[in-house]
Amino acid sequence: MTANIQVFESVLAFSLVVVTCIIMKKKSLVMEEDVALFARLLTQAALPAFIFFQLSTHPVSSRQFLMVLAMVVTGIVSMGAAWLAGKGLRLDKPKIGALMLTSSFGSTALIGYPLIQFSFPNNPLALTDAILLSELGVGLPIFILGPVVAMHFGEYSGTIGTQRSVFTEYFRSPIFFATVLGLIIAPLQIPVNQWFLAPIYEALSIIGNAVAVLACLILGLQLKMKSLKGIWTLLIISVLIQMVLQPWVAHLQAGLYHLSVEQTQVLTLISALPAAVLGSVFATHYKCASDTTSALIMIHLLLAIVLVPLTFAVLNMT
Repeated sequence: MTANIQVFESVLAFSLVVVTCIIMKKKSLVMEEDVALFARLLTQAALPAFIFFQLSTHPVSSRQFLMVLAMVVTGIVSMGAAWLAGKGLRLDKPKIGALMLTSSFGSTALIGYPLIQFSFPNNPLALTDAILLSELGVGLPIFILGPVVAMHFGEYSGTIGTQRSVFTEYFRSPIFFATVLGLIIAPLQIPVNQWFLAPIYEALSIIGNAVAVLACLILGLQLKMKSLKGIWTLLIISVLIQMVLQPWVAHLQAGLYHLSVEQTQVLTLISALPAAVLGSVFATHYKCASDTTSALIMIHLLLAIVLVPLTFAVLNMT
């Protein structure tokens, strides 16, 4: 029960900060044009610092890679369910692609990290679990499968060079390098309290603490009410797959892999997140019903305020 209350309070607190950012936008304290700057700060500085700090100071266990496997399987199963639903409804190819992009991998960078920080306070192991799930179980698959789905179901006939560029984008990012370096350094168990390392790690901690604020600013500036005309059916299906079926599949695998209670809770929470904003980026680039994709993602983010803690509470009782 304590975990359920903590998750509910965390989602509510996160939502209140996002609302504050929206109010700041209305009063022109921050501008919509600032999204690009905040996004760069998040992906180029705050997230890499946060990831490296957590991974390099907490060695990874084999059990945590089972969590990653569960996350990858969950995303692929959800994507397959979305494809079957789209075929059953006889949707055109771009809309099937949009449904698949918004029914598979969640928004871990924008919502997942802050939510885990709030829901599991002073628990570095939970944060390490969340980072591995996010970067290896969500980030890697979505950068591989996202463009493939958008290209196949979209109208864009890109060159091999363009496809390769999108495919390798994740592997050239500071986030990927921070993940790899953190995983390499952690087993060495270097004492970070030494005089020449302590200031560096303290600086990384300070920069990493900006993740939640930057994520809220980005969401507050991006959130807009989108017209749902003609996509109600798609919305219902994508929400059911993304925030109901997906966490259930993940929770089922946690039992099969004999994960701990805490690992099961982290896995369930990460798998219940709303659709990743990256889906809209891929849909726009490859002309895969981008308007529909963006509308679904924005409504996902709003519904997550209720559905994420509700789904977590229901599965946490089983």
